[in-house]
Parts: sequence; structure tokens; C-alpha cells
Amino acid sequence: MITPMYQRRRALGAYLGTVLAAALLPGIRPIGDNVFWAALLPALVFLVVNQLISSYPSGIRTAPPIALLILGAVGVVQDTLIWLLVSWLGAQMGSGLDVDGFLAALLGGVVVRLTVLAAMALGPQPTPEAAV
Repeated sequence: MITPMYQRRRALGAYLGTVLAAALLPGIRPIGDNVFWAALLPALVFLVVNQLISSYPSGIRTAPPIALLILGAVGVVQDTLIWLLVSWLGAQMGSGLDVDGFLAALLGGVVVRLTVLAAMALGPQPTPEAAV
């Protein structure tokens, strides 16, 4: 079970990850003028898809390293596909972020996944009985 604390951290990490990817990577650009508002649509898509398909460990600091590697690899693939979906949705709606191709989406997926994992690792961790 995912605690509300982790849900808030995942939400913050997803938004910060999309803003960082749009600001740092040359292949991801806002369709409008404002990066922060343009990152809102991708962050919402990341949150919805990540709520439906959760590929995060219940406790970051207590998870075995092999579980972090496997879930991280699966998560990067998931986030790369979400970036491609976000680019398509942004083009259809005329708002959001434009992603140049697969490599930009892959790098954006790595940035978002690392940002969310870092946000989840900060602060107190759930107790083992709450992580079941």
C-alpha cells in the first residue's frame, strides 16, 4: 500500500522531473512560452500512468539493490513511453512539451525516474508493516 506521503512525493518528483528535463535537455521543448505551465500536462500524465502502473519500491532505502535496478529499468522504459505519449498529446492540444525523438524521450525518462526516486528517498520512510 502506498502511503499519502509517498503519493505527494511522487507528485512533486514527477513535476520537478518534467521541469528539469524540459530545462536541461535540448530535445524537450515547451510548445508555449512558459516551461512551468507547459510541464503541467506531462506531469499530470506521468501521475495518472504511474498511479495505474506502479513500478516503485515501497521503501527506497530498505529495498534490495537488485530490486531497485530492475524497477528502475522497467520505470525508465515506462517513462520513455510516457514522454512519447506526452509529445503526441502536446501536439494534438497545442500545449505541453515537444519531444524530438526516442533518445530525448529516453533521457527525459531517466531524469524523471531519478527525480521521483530522489524525492521518495527524502524524509521518513514507511514502516515495514505499512509497506505491505
